[in-house]
Amino acid sequence: MASDRVASLCVLHAITPSRMAGAEMFLARLLKHAKGGPIEHRCIVNSGSPALEEMRAAGIDLEPAGIGGKVNVMAIARLAKAARDAGASIIDSHLSSASWWCGWLERFGGPPTVGHVHGFTSARWHRGQSHLVTCSESVKRDLMEKGFDPHRVSAIPLPVDPTDMVFTRSRAEVRKEFGVEEGTPIVGTFAHLSVKKGYRELIVAAEQVLREMPTAQFWCFGNGILREELEAEAAKLGIADRFRLIGFRRDVADMMRAVDVMALPSHREPFGLVYLEAALCERPVIACQAGGAPEIVEQGETGLLVPPKSPPELATAILQLLGDPSRAEQMGRRGRESCLDRFTWPKYLQQLGQVYESVVG
Repeated sequence: MASDRVASLCVLHAITPSRMAGAEMFLARLLKHAKGGPIEHRCIVNSGSPALEEMRAAGIDLEPAGIGGKVNVMAIARLAKAARDAGASIIDSHLSSASWWCGWLERFGGPPTVGHVHGFTSARWHRGQSHLVTCSESVKRDLMEKGFDPHRVSAIPLPVDPTDMVFTRSRAEVRKEFGVEEGTPIVGTFAHLSVKKGYRELIVAAEQVLREMPTAQFWCFGNGILREELEAEAAKLGIADRFRLIGFRRDVADMMRAVDVMALPSHREPFGLVYLEAALCERPVIACQAGGAPEIVEQGETGLLVPPKSPPELATAILQLLGDPSRAEQMGRRGRESCLDRFTWPKYLQQLGQVYESVVG
């Protein structure tokens, strides 16, 4: 029976992180929500990873082993041993190095492997794997264009849970921390400071917005290689006091609640979990008509989509929502309703279990 196969499954998750980022947080949440379900989940993490302690703090019961790096000749044997010790029927890999070695282990007669693909990546890391699970249809199309059989790829959009975004402070308290009044229009951006996230376009759009709405502010949460460039550009444009580079914060829910609009003009976001996090906080979203964003943001209903690399249209969208608070609030409410209906953990785990079942079968 199919249900008997699922109930007897043990899945070993293998991940090779360099930092605590999206894939690592996703795995932490997956293991949390799958606990007590019909499938047993175990986890092996590259030893020596800077993310080990943070993953433990996130509640992951893990086994460290030296499986990282693309030239690690011992990785295959260590994965094989971990799978035997766990009694794993399948290995589920996360990130490229883990997927690379899982594919080779499968070629050498090891258990079948499933590769989670969290972004637009080189197809070579997954060639030896039985099946791939992508975070969006956009990433699936990208893999198909690189030669993957569509029957070997399943697109399952990432889920969220209301408990992922728990408020610890009021909107007023956060604004007071930053010296901002309740009525100040604020645009928030939550992503590392990089070119692909659209920060160069955002700062140009911000200058246009601030010319028409000088009391507004832009809060950018994240660190990255563009920080010095953005600081210099903000000073040059005369908006350094209102285009604020706040850095990385753990209290994302509190920060999200304090802004009015969440704008992330990423050129081609694979999925965009932050768009769902904004929706959970009832914040309207501005994103680009590219990558996985259109699979989340419903144009005119839960947010606005603009062409990538188009500061004027980005500025127009921001002004539309900041200038019409009632419309922005309505979009935020619809976004939360849509999020809780479409992107749930029970739905995700059911679909993932079907993939595991098909691979074992």
